[in-house]
Amino acid sequence: MGKKGFTLIEVVMIIVILGIIMPGIMLYFITGVKDSAIPQKRTTAIFLAEALMEEIKSKRWDENSPIPPGAYTTPLTFEVGETRQIYDDVDDFNGLDNTNPVDSQGNSMTNYSGFRQQVSVCYVPSTNLEDVSSCATATDYKRIEVTITDTTGETIRLISLMTNY
Repeated sequence: MGKKGFTLIEVVMIIVILGIIMPGIMLYFITGVKDSAIPQKRTTAIFLAEALMEEIKSKRWDENSPIPPGAYTTPLTFEVGETRQIYDDVDDFNGLDNTNPVDSQGNSMTNYSGFRQQVSVCYVPSTNLEDVSSCATATDYKRIEVTITDTTGETIRLISLMTNY
């Protein structure tokens, strides 16, 4: 029976090889850990944008909905006296700009300080759903754009389209 184990030369060679390889591996590991905050902020911004977009899309088309196509009664803004807690149609969110995110009840979302919420609601023509040049001209299509800016200044934009049909 032969003896099993490593010789001193084999152990030294393993230490030398690991000494050469480890700094390179550690460089990638350290870089990955250091940059992991950026994807976390991006994920948080996407979460905030999706939550706000879903809140907006859950509201009525117009203050007087249901209305027949082509009949419009309110401007693209909240009605006098309305606050975030009682926004009841898509238009109410136009111009929303919160330096720190606010939830659907108007409460500050303290865990997300430094993020910014912005909303734009605009009428668009049926022939070009990206054309926001004549935003005030009423059509049966509303383009909703939610923008979240994170603490580093990176922005996430979600765009959705609602129709009055």
